[in-house]
Amino acid sequence: MDNKQQSPAFGVILLSQSLIVAAGGLFLWALDVRLPNANIDLLRAIAAGVLLAIATFLIFVLVYRFGGTFARSLLNDLNRVSWIFNGYSWIHISCVALLAGVGEELLFRGFLQTWLDRHLSIVWAILFSSVIFGLLHYLSHAYFICTILMSIALGVGYYLSGSLLMVMVWHGVYDFIALVVLVKFPHIIDIASRKKNDV
Repeated sequence: MDNKQQSPAFGVILLSQSLIVAAGGLFLWALDVRLPNANIDLLRAIAAGVLLAIATFLIFVLVYRFGGTFARSLLNDLNRVSWIFNGYSWIHISCVALLAGVGEELLFRGFLQTWLDRHLSIVWAILFSSVIFGLLHYLSHAYFICTILMSIALGVGYYLSGSLLMVMVWHGVYDFIALVVLVKFPHIIDIASRKKNDV
């Protein structure tokens, strides 16, 4: 029964993330956007992405634990959307995280930031692409601020490294960790106790 209830949501998420991957590739091709040459090799890009994802998650855990009203707003946002992922297996979580990391970074960093950098300064390219990223992830003012800051960090990382792979790994591994915690270990960010208090 649980599988039947969560399958449509997983299918919709899978489809939407696949469309984002396709849109990123299509825009890169249609507008002839050339990606920069990476300043780091493949293994360093993967290692840096994983380490940055872990560091980013630990920063968010600190915000959730000690962020006062701001943290409460973020936790309320997570409570509102956590039902979407209820019952997700490790494979479901891995698929969503992988597609989000690849698709969103292909679209927002690979295409949008690179394309805007042709027409604006890199600062404005990062800021504009980050605001659009934040708007498309909007749940509340607090969540909007967090997604913009995360996007700026990814944008700066992409600009400094020239490695789309690094930011894809960073984003994908972060999403994987966040979803695992949300679905499998919600007590780490105090979601479980909030659900009990809300009942």
